[in-house]
Order: sequence, then C-alpha cells, then structure tokens
Amino acid sequence: MTRDLASRRNRAAALQQRRPTDQTDPAPHAMLVTVEWRGEKYQAAPFAGGAAWELFSALPRPDFVPNPRPGTEYPHRWFASAGEVLRDGVPVSVGDERSMMVPLAPGFDLEYVRRLTQTPHLDPAARLLLDRVRRSSPLVEGEPMERPLTAAQAVRMMETAAVPGGFCYRHRDIAYLRTPSGRSILGGETEPGDQRVFALRWPVASPEDYHAPVAPEYEGLAAMPSSDRRGMPVLGTGFALSSGHLLPEYVTADMVDLPLPEGAKLLAYTTDGSETELFAYADRQWTPLSADRRVAIPGVEAGRAVPVRRILREVTKAVWKGVPGSLVDADEEWGRFRLSRPSPDALSRTGAEPVRRGVYEKWTARSELSRPG
Repeated sequence: MTRDLASRRNRAAALQQRRPTDQTDPAPHAMLVTVEWRGEKYQAAPFAGGAAWELFSALPRPDFVPNPRPGTEYPHRWFASAGEVLRDGVPVSVGDERSMMVPLAPGFDLEYVRRLTQTPHLDPAARLLLDRVRRSSPLVEGEPMERPLTAAQAVRMMETAAVPGGFCYRHRDIAYLRTPSGRSILGGETEPGDQRVFALRWPVASPEDYHAPVAPEYEGLAAMPSSDRRGMPVLGTGFALSSGHLLPEYVTADMVDLPLPEGAKLLAYTTDGSETELFAYADRQWTPLSADRRVAIPGVEAGRAVPVRRILREVTKAVWKGVPGSLVDADEEWGRFRLSRPSPDALSRTGAEPVRRGVYEKWTARSELSRPG
C-alpha cells in the first residue's frame, strides 16, 4: 500500500489495454455451436473470454429470458458458467487455463467442494483444500474485478476516483450472472424486483491489494449477527453463499479504498440479461458511454460527463480504542474511521455501524485516533 498510487492506476490501465477485450455479447448466430446444459442441448456461444456461455432457444424454457436482439430466430436466452456447460460430453472449461481446478481424490468431486464452501467453521484440512482450489486460479495484474452497486452507491461513485473498500469479485467468476435477480447473491444489497442493478468494473493494479475473506483472519465477519450485518452472511470460507456454484469472494486488503484505475467502468444489468456500459473513468472524469435512459443511474444525467470531485491519493491508517482501521474522510476535528478487521468485539468497543456488506464505519474525534505502532 506504499507504492505511488498514480503509477498504479496507469499501470493497471496499460495492462488492461494490452489484454484482449472480453467479448461481452456472443458471436453472430452463424458461429453458434451445440452444447449441453443440464441434460439438454442448445445452440450457444461463449463470452467473457470463455468464462460464460449464452444459450439460445426457439421455445420458452424455465428461467430463460427474452432475447432483445431484433429479428432473431432464438427469442429466448440464458447464461451459464463454463463449468456447467458440456461440448461433445466434455466440460468446455477444460480449455480455459484460468478456471479453478478441484483436486482428484476418492470422494472428491465438484459438488463435495461446493458443499465445503457453504460450511462455516471448517477444520484445517478442509480449509487447506479450499485454499488449493482458489490458488489454482490466482488473481493477475490487469484482470477485471467487479463490485455490485445499488443505485445510491453508484451515484456516490461518480464523486470520487476510488474503488470502494470491501467485497468484490473477479468478472470471469460472475460473468454468467446477468440479471438483477441472478446478481442478488453478490452481496444481497439490492431490492427484490429491481428492474436494473449497477456495478463497478476495474482492472487489478496489484494482486496484493486483495485478500480472501477466510477464517481465522476474517473470522469476525463470519461471526456477525444479522442485526449487525448488511447483505448476505459472510461464511469465512472465501466463497459466497450459493446453492449451485463456486463463487470466490475477495476483499480489498484491510478493507481500504483503492485508487481507481483509468479505464474503470460503471455498468447496468437489466431483467433481459443485457449488460450496458454507462460511464468510463479517465482524466478525472466519468465519460458517458450510453445515453439510454432506460438504464440510466437515477439522479445522474444520462449522456453527460461527470467531473470527479475527490481523488484518492493515499490511505491513512489509524488505531481507535485499540482497534485497527483507516480514515475514509476527515476534517480538522473529526475523522470517519473504518474497521480493518470487523468483529462483534470491535463493534462493541467502537460503536461502528455497517454501511455496506463487510464495511463498518464511525465518526470520531481526531484527537482520539493514533497511528499504528
């Protein structure tokens, strides 16, 4: 966290430009292939670099959504993770060197590992296994990360050039979640029935900026009662709560905000599975990429550039009442203190309150704060 922040932004942007652009929408129908998903065959095409597939159907099917492409012969579509799609009887993910791998052993299979990811308070051997699964597909510089946003959080994002500290995901791991209802498992802060939800996407400047939220280091988050929590529970396994998938979670190191790399984008997802890029960050402003009012951020004028008011220069770490954290806002007399390792005990000592999933803050007099030893 001591590197020059401006150079980190520039390096992340350059890495993102050198990486092949992920295909957000699939190829034309002429390039569709036949795949198998949940025992049935579909015409389909990969997107997001092959991490997800779009499935097409001429007839209505359960869970499928309307295909918004005009004149298509397949008016219904759905999105699936590459890990559950077969081609010629073989998972299509075998050709993806970045996909997570499950070790082969008697009694081990994907479903067994998935159940472990949903089990808090694992024994050391199970934790070691899940750590090995995560390390089979590590974060790399320039890789797109994503964080779900509520409409109100998206509005606040327009004011600052910072990645909000807390929980986030690799885009490749969640690319198949394309509807508001599907994305509700990513933190659970959206409202049921939302017609559109938002997200921030940015390139990784350094993998060291991110932690896996696993016990015992983040045991306190897993111990939070529902009354002191926003969004979905934190399991402490490093994976999100999910009934059918492996969804690795990440948190920014020590829950701090990170400098926003140039090329970061604000996006919207709608009920038909469309992904719309709304704004891109560069040169201290958000530049509009779409003027479609159907997916506009409430309170933000569509199609108009938005200058950034505050630029994150450095992270100020602090200690309050013996609890480590950082300052996210301050004036001469008061500071907004954020916990680095939230726990029921830390909340009891500081009175910090949840502001979003995994993030706890409190205003306090600056005279009560000290520097870390």
